[in-house]
Amino acid sequence: MTIDQIREQIAISLGMHCDEKWFGILDDADPGHYGVENLEFQLAIKDIWVVIQKKTFTFKDGTLSFSARLGSSNEQDGVVKKHSKVVSGSGTFDFEGARDVKVLEFKINEKIDLFEK
Repeated sequence: MTIDQIREQIAISLGMHCDEKWFGILDDADPGHYGVENLEFQLAIKDIWVVIQKKTFTFKDGTLSFSARLGSSNEQDGVVKKHSKVVSGSGTFDFEGARDVKVLEFKINEKIDLFEK
């Protein structure tokens, strides 16, 4: 497995297989976790650095996008706000067999504020 294949699988995993971890990060958002829908994360492999021996990675310039229902969980009373933020962070991964990489944990460096303009 090449370094670019590892980086590509980390990018895919962060974008497609880590919704639960992203929701955990959004639990710490200001003013608090709201009904989140349409969660997406995009990251170019050129913005990922990997230390294979330690099974760690860092990234920059990833785009986290989602819709949040603010004000009420009721569709009629709440307001849906689309939110997008460029984030950087770090994490750990492991190999699953000879051709697969799985992100184990990650964190972002930025604080997410749902009322940010």
